[in-house]
Amino acid sequence: MQDQDFTSIVFGADALGYSYAREMYRVYGKKSIINASLVQKYTEKSKFTDYHVFENADREDVMLEWLKKNAGSFQSKPLVFGGAGDWRARTLSEHKKELTDLGYVIPYIDFALLDKVTQKDIFYAMCDRLGVPYPKTKVLPFGDYDASVLAGTDMETVTKEDLKDLEYPLIAKPSNSAGWHNAEIRDRHKVYKIDSAEQMEQVYEDVAASNYSYALLLQEVLSTRDESLHSLTTFSDAEGNLVVAVSGDVLIQDRTPTGIGNPLCILGDQRRRDLLEAAAKLIKDMKYEGYANFDVMDGEDGKPRFLEVNTRAGRNTYYVSLAGCPFVKPIVEYYVYGKDLREALTKEEQEADKPFLFSMVPRSVIAKETHGDKKQRALKMFDSGNWGSPLLCKEDSVGQRFWAKVNFEHMKSKF
Repeated sequence: MQDQDFTSIVFGADALGYSYAREMYRVYGKKSIINASLVQKYTEKSKFTDYHVFENADREDVMLEWLKKNAGSFQSKPLVFGGAGDWRARTLSEHKKELTDLGYVIPYIDFALLDKVTQKDIFYAMCDRLGVPYPKTKVLPFGDYDASVLAGTDMETVTKEDLKDLEYPLIAKPSNSAGWHNAEIRDRHKVYKIDSAEQMEQVYEDVAASNYSYALLLQEVLSTRDESLHSLTTFSDAEGNLVVAVSGDVLIQDRTPTGIGNPLCILGDQRRRDLLEAAAKLIKDMKYEGYANFDVMDGEDGKPRFLEVNTRAGRNTYYVSLAGCPFVKPIVEYYVYGKDLREALTKEEQEADKPFLFSMVPRSVIAKETHGDKKQRALKMFDSGNWGSPLLCKEDSVGQRFWAKVNFEHMKSKF
């Protein structure tokens, strides 16, 4: 297919939103339209962006209204991205056919698959069937939960009466994140750390009194160390064939209330082929297309368990660029130009195996918060200049560089 012109549109001005704009300009020389509900200085001041602020831009109905209103007003084919919020990927996927008919390119999987694999019980059942490790899990149903998905797996259902006999502490989390987000639950948590049967029974009562009708997953407590987490990012074609696959070991996670759990420093100097091969099994089985981001965590025994798949590029996908493949290139070449990526990407881009250190925190934070061999390897890469931050870009404007540096240095105060 002959290359065609396109317009890059990003909803969200977070680190991923800026990463899209930065890489789109570097690789294709294009500014990105950024739609946001507030001014994020490190993105708004960028010479790579055409920045727009309007009320409630981070609401589903407002995003869809903007896309419908502006359909047909672009001089070239509009390619639409969501930032790091899962809801944006879900919304764009759910309305993919309608938006595609309006002329947009939507680089997200079809909604039927997205809705399926983002339900963690279904994801774990898939892991079980394929021999991919996942946390030991019991299922506490609510409402009209369909337990047939658990057939043939090591997972089993429990009732309220069984709660007193479980081993504590344990982790409790919803099987269906979308249903959880939309439910009205007293003292709702994203994830609960449960220390006793009494605490678990109270959580049960709070959920039972709500309109949540799926299940809670009760799981073993894995390692609590930041460096027990691994991040995997993959891009695959329509048949689920992996084209680009990059792994990284998380060294530091965000601990602030609004960003808790987001990786801030990722070391990618040793490729985790075992984890990438397990991800490849899942991708192939699903016939998953486009970007996926897997979270994997080690147990206290040091062995990894797959936690979930995010059906979008992750907040830290810039590390794919650091590994050798400009992360926007597979999207544009595949979705806009319709090319075979094994021909469109160079061998180096497909392998994407350059050692990297992704860091959104200064050296002093790495020195303080990391330990052992990984600490020494990370500091060595930092001191040699072999590291990168998605926000620090010497080619951008003076204003952008100033606010990016302010954000970068401010991270010291969070540790």
